Amino acid sequence: MSDFSGNVLRVNSVEEQTAYRSAIARIITNIMRDHDQTMVEIAEKIDISVGTISNAANKKTDLQAVYLKRLAEHYGPATLDPYAALCGGRVVPIDAEDVDAMVPLAASVHRLAVAQASGSEGGAAITHRELLGMVPDLHAAQRAISSLLARAERVAA
Repeated sequence: MSDFSGNVLRVNSVEEQTAYRSAIARIITNIMRDHDQTMVEIAEKIDISVGTISNAANKKTDLQAVYLKRLAEHYGPATLDPYAALCGGRVVPIDAEDVDAMVPLAASVHRLAVAQASGSEGGAAITHRELLGMVPDLHAAQRAISSLLARAERVAA
C-alpha cells in the first residue's frame, strides 16, 4: 500500500493563490498611491523588471519573497499588511523609529471631522469618496501608532 500523504493536493490552493495575488496587487497599488510612484519607479527601487511588477499588479503571476522583502525595505514593513492580512496579521517594525505621531494622528482626526461635518458631501455619514480621500492619512496614522506601540512594547519587555 502506498502512502500518498506527502502528495495531497490542497483543495483550496487555487483560492489561496488568488488571494495572494490580490494582496500583492493591493500592495503595489497602495505604493503607487501613497508614494506617488509609477510601476517603473517601483521596479527600479527593488531591482525587478517592469514586466514582472506589472504582471504582479495585474494578478497574472506570483511575486517572489525576495521582492516582497525589498518592497518592505524601501517603503516600510507596513507596506506588506495586505499580505499579512491573509493570515489575520499586520506587519510592524521590530525597531520602531522615534516618530512624532501627533501630526499623522491629527491629520486623520481632522479628515474624519471634515467628512462627518453637516456640510460635507455625505453629512454625518462618510461617503466612499471621502473615505478614499482619508486613506493616505489613515495609513500614516497607522504607521505612527504601530511605531509607538512597538516602542512601548520594547520598554515593557
